[in-house]
Amino acid sequence: MAKIINSYFCRYVLPIILIPFSILVNYRYLQGAGMDEGNVVSMKYQKAKLDNGLRIIMVEHHELPVVAIDLLVKAGSAHDPQEKSGLAHIAAQLLREGTRSKDSLEISEEIDFIGGSLSLDCGYDSTSITTTALVKHFKTILDLVSEVARFPAFQSKDMEFHRDKAITSVLREKDDKASIAGRHFSEMLYGDHPYAHPPIGTVEGLKEISKNEIIHFHKTNYLPNNSILTVVGDIDPANTLAAIKETFGDWKKGKIQELILPPIPEINGYKIRIIDKPDLTQTEILLGHPGITRNDPDYFQVMLMNYILGRGPVSRLYTRIRVEKGLTYGANSRFAMRKLQGPFYIRTYSKNETAIETLRLVLDELKNLTSNGVTKEELDSAKSYFVGHFPLSMETPAQIAAKIIDQEFYGLPEDYLDKYLDNIKAVSMEGIDRAIKRVLDPGNIVITLVSRAEDIMEEAKGLGEVDLKGL
Repeated sequence: MAKIINSYFCRYVLPIILIPFSILVNYRYLQGAGMDEGNVVSMKYQKAKLDNGLRIIMVEHHELPVVAIDLLVKAGSAHDPQEKSGLAHIAAQLLREGTRSKDSLEISEEIDFIGGSLSLDCGYDSTSITTTALVKHFKTILDLVSEVARFPAFQSKDMEFHRDKAITSVLREKDDKASIAGRHFSEMLYGDHPYAHPPIGTVEGLKEISKNEIIHFHKTNYLPNNSILTVVGDIDPANTLAAIKETFGDWKKGKIQELILPPIPEINGYKIRIIDKPDLTQTEILLGHPGITRNDPDYFQVMLMNYILGRGPVSRLYTRIRVEKGLTYGANSRFAMRKLQGPFYIRTYSKNETAIETLRLVLDELKNLTSNGVTKEELDSAKSYFVGHFPLSMETPAQIAAKIIDQEFYGLPEDYLDKYLDNIKAVSMEGIDRAIKRVLDPGNIVITLVSRAEDIMEEAKGLGEVDLKGL
């Protein structure tokens, strides 16, 4: 009974008690940071490296008695063999299904008992194990992260369950026009490159994965010298480092295999594909081209430009297509930045009879932005948005851990977060115009249209050669 009461208190009562304190902390943070001047209080963080190569970052954040741990392994779906897409995803999902000393139920009960959280995420370039709890349970969650990362059981029944689950998820995508467009867009954009499929993989690839391949993937990638451990919260760095050494010090380093990837294909002109879904009365429109890497020197210029183009509430795409023309309820753009060139894309939708008109308007906005740049008013508005919202993305230990580990993983400058707002404010009209001309390429675009093909085919051919595909 005491265990149940303690779990209930940590999960439901404590957050209610802490809400007023959280509000007060956020208010004092904003006041102390002098947000009217665009300054942010510098974070106190320390780095260390164990003899086995594990890189460690510790950040003191004493506002609440909470700690977050993020273990990033530098292996994601980009490390999948071409014919085994989904391997990294399945390996990650199995980590929580049981270890050498705990089954999945015991892992769940342990984290629930302390009112904590434990999540796993496999992306294109890396896999993360993230956990949070009250700081008094730090050693518990540290040991748990070590256990699931280093000693997964990889039971055959669990593997088959997650394989079937992933295949079902992929097959269900055929009922969602946005997912269909995304799959075809990535395939057209990246060709044989592993970025061509989402981390969950493909049906064909998932069916080919064996248990031995999962074990081998884990053995060759889940290594201390291939990982970064971040701890953020109400911690003492010296004691924290001692605990990390005790828990992870015997993790054996290994040889990291060099990842050799095919080049990202070049796009020449408009590369158009219609995916025929006869039941649709609205056309899903997804278009774009290769974008930039996360450590691109024009990152801030591109981020502000994208806000102006298709992210802000008065973005050019939304204003032109939704407000002025009434052709859609939504239009947005994004740069998905990764280790290598992630995609730049624009997504919108419209009735079948107005789909190509909508597409032409999107292409016109891209050409206009490339030719004429942005206005000072647009740039000032974008800057104000990012200056105002940055502190909100740094409120909790988990948020800070995610940003710190990104800084380390992508090789960003040591003072990247401290100078974030200075870099935003420093973007000039000349700088953003230069970045636009370098990064945007409106004449060479991949275009995917999910629609009833007979409704849009002839009009689409007016833009160029069209490739017709079924689901």
